[in-house]
Amino acid sequence: MKKILIVICAAVVLVSCKQESKVEDQNITQVADYKKYLDYDEAEIVAQLKKEVEDIKAEIEDDTTRIGMNGRISSKLNQLFDLTGDVDFLNESVRLRESITRNTYINTENSKRALAQAYIKQHRFKTADSLMRSFTEEYSSPDSQLIQFDIAMELGDYKNAETLLDSLRDPNEYSYLIRAAKWNDHIGQLGTTITLMERAKELAEQSGSQGKQLWSYSNIADYYGHNGDLEKSYKFYLKTLELDPNNTYALKGIAWIAYSNDRDVEEARTILKRISERHPTPDYNLELAELNEYEGKDSDAKALKADFMQRVDNPAYGNMYNAYKIIELIDAGNSQAAVDLARMEIENRATPETYDLLGYALLSNNQAKEALMNHQQHVIGKTFEPKAQFHTALIYKANGMDPEAEALKKELLETEYEMGPVVFKNIQDI
Repeated sequence: MKKILIVICAAVVLVSCKQESKVEDQNITQVADYKKYLDYDEAEIVAQLKKEVEDIKAEIEDDTTRIGMNGRISSKLNQLFDLTGDVDFLNESVRLRESITRNTYINTENSKRALAQAYIKQHRFKTADSLMRSFTEEYSSPDSQLIQFDIAMELGDYKNAETLLDSLRDPNEYSYLIRAAKWNDHIGQLGTTITLMERAKELAEQSGSQGKQLWSYSNIADYYGHNGDLEKSYKFYLKTLELDPNNTYALKGIAWIAYSNDRDVEEARTILKRISERHPTPDYNLELAELNEYEGKDSDAKALKADFMQRVDNPAYGNMYNAYKIIELIDAGNSQAAVDLARMEIENRATPETYDLLGYALLSNNQAKEALMNHQQHVIGKTFEPKAQFHTALIYKANGMDPEAEALKKELLETEYEMGPVVFKNIQDI
């Protein structure tokens, strides 16, 4: 454990040095680099996909057991969700996957695996786990074991995840490398994570698979950002957009660099507003609200947050926004509701991060001792996420453990870029 902490501290110091030089020297983001992607209009692609869905449905008519056709519709609906953020497309895609699975009697593994992946997207992790276990007790292919690893990580079943990863070890296999990277990020080995992702990126480029390249570029951009390599992070967000001009995730990453490193709030707002029009998921409201908070526009921030909470109250979202909702309930002073929702989220996925949300909610509900017990049992030493460290420092301070709080504060003072200016100000006030 000490070795891991040393690695983290070294990485954090590196982040600090690089952030300071960039904030002081010059902006990383340049509008000319990505403006054409902001102006990209995917309406034609969306319209075409919708037409294709309707055409296939008309061909099927009342015969809903046509597995191949339903599979094609489900895939296109999933694409529509990715492009538009409309959760109804995702839910309809999942219903079709369920129908396919019910009506598949030979070689069921592929259909169940696809359905499990759809459940993951809906944050129905236990349902996905149950489905995978239903046919993998005696046999499962490596592809299915990879999905089992993904589910185990989401559920906080790290012992099983590590066992699965060890059984699949292959340094020349892309699918293994990206999961080994995720595992090392989980245990705090960011340098190893990046090394593994760089190798995965090379394999993705050699394969010629656009899907693998997109996944590699966008994820390595994130990891470089966590490590303070912001120019590399920016470069790979741009490479993502070169391959996929519709990629709002990469644009969102660029917006964060513009805001948190460059302090160009107006440009960050321009990016976020544009992509929220194209891909109107509720969470963009929270990004925009933070910009308003940074500028002292508290009433505008509150309005955006209220709109977010109203939108995610839609049952169609299920558990997809629970983590966001817990934080917003705390900020709004609805502490008991935050505690109740955090306990529900732990039922859904018992990870150190969800337990951290419970502890933070307990603290806000004037249950500092209970929060400390929760963190000592489920969070401290089990996750190295800065947000969890921040909440831990607050809990320490509330329990009179000032030396422990101060030690965490010193580490957190090196996370300004990752945490953002608003939260960083709160760190300084610990």
